Amino acid sequence: MRIVPLLALAFSLLALPAVAQDKPAAAPQPEPMRIVLTRSAEPCESDCREWLAAQGAITKDTLAELRRAIAELNGRKLPVLVYSTGGTVEIAIAMGELIRKSGLDIAVARTVFSQRDPARGTIDERNPLCASACTLFLAGGQRRIIPSQSRIGVHQQTIVETETTTVRDYKIVRGRRELVDERTETRTVKQEQATGEIDAKMRRYLDTMGLDRSFIEVTVSTPADTMRYLKPEEMLATTIATELGSAALAFSSLRSGLAPDAPAGLNAAPVVPATLTAPATPIGSVELGPHRGGTLRLALAVAEGRYQQTAALQFNLFVGQAALPTRLRTVTVSLPGSPLIVASNDEGSAPEGPMTAEIQREFICRLTDRSSVFLRVDPPAEDSAASSWQRTGTAAELLRLPSLRAALCR
Repeated sequence: MRIVPLLALAFSLLALPAVAQDKPAAAPQPEPMRIVLTRSAEPCESDCREWLAAQGAITKDTLAELRRAIAELNGRKLPVLVYSTGGTVEIAIAMGELIRKSGLDIAVARTVFSQRDPARGTIDERNPLCASACTLFLAGGQRRIIPSQSRIGVHQQTIVETETTTVRDYKIVRGRRELVDERTETRTVKQEQATGEIDAKMRRYLDTMGLDRSFIEVTVSTPADTMRYLKPEEMLATTIATELGSAALAFSSLRSGLAPDAPAGLNAAPVVPATLTAPATPIGSVELGPHRGGTLRLALAVAEGRYQQTAALQFNLFVGQAALPTRLRTVTVSLPGSPLIVASNDEGSAPEGPMTAEIQREFICRLTDRSSVFLRVDPPAEDSAASSWQRTGTAAELLRLPSLRAALCR
């Protein structure tokens, strides 16, 4: 027996919230956003990196969730990794304002939580997503780091009115009614194009965040029943991205650009170590496993960094002597005592160019030949049938440490 109390129904009809939000997704509805302080599940020691994982739909409760998560940081400036289809516009704007006030960076990536420990996770950059109202949240980031393979979706906003009812299921036992289940159900009762007031609010917010006006123009010019995904060059041109690259950039203290942005303790003038030649010094290669009738080989080289105390690790893939495309692939390296290193090739004009990551040389120089190293190569996001290659071994085996140390360490 299913009974819907008339009082609850009447109340919900009198209290229809009218909020600007994305066009509702087809059933099933996306889960509400959870914001979780996450610690890396990759092999690491006491200095495992941490971040706020923000995943799911932005709802009326998400702002409070973000406030709680930021308070939990106790003043630490950890990055936010977001993966979301969108949600309520006003809440997304308020969240972006809070992120900017807190001075936090945002990167687009999905967090895969450990089944053994839900507070730990790994970063999945194979198919990053931030669409519709999520882009307003993203706009609040001090730095906005977007992998070039990301789906950054924009469209006009809609006003959606919803009706919530309380549903109770009962059963009759010995002539008496017993409650079996109680739940709320929400349905859309009205949907229409967002008003000029909402568009004006979005414009004021994006102006305050310092985004180029072209971002709001491309947003309001895209019909609400469609989604326009920005190309990498559009992400930069509209300034929704301050940087194109791996989400791992959010964990680096390095800032690209002019000397005043150099982190404390680093000399902003690029300096090539005495044994390092331009453009790159080959170090060696490691076999990953069989691939297309041959053996997949990962080649390592090192080039000058942007600062005196940094270097750029460069990785290329080969089967025999034939180079494989590296575009949209990533190489992840975990070293003891170092932030996770994620190298990628974001240069569209060089699909077989090196996957590159910048690292402070001290992280390499303090390794020993027997230091444990974890290495993973991920295929492009669109290649859903492909799997990752993983190796665990010593620094001497996987990084050819004696040669690497000779090139980097004085």
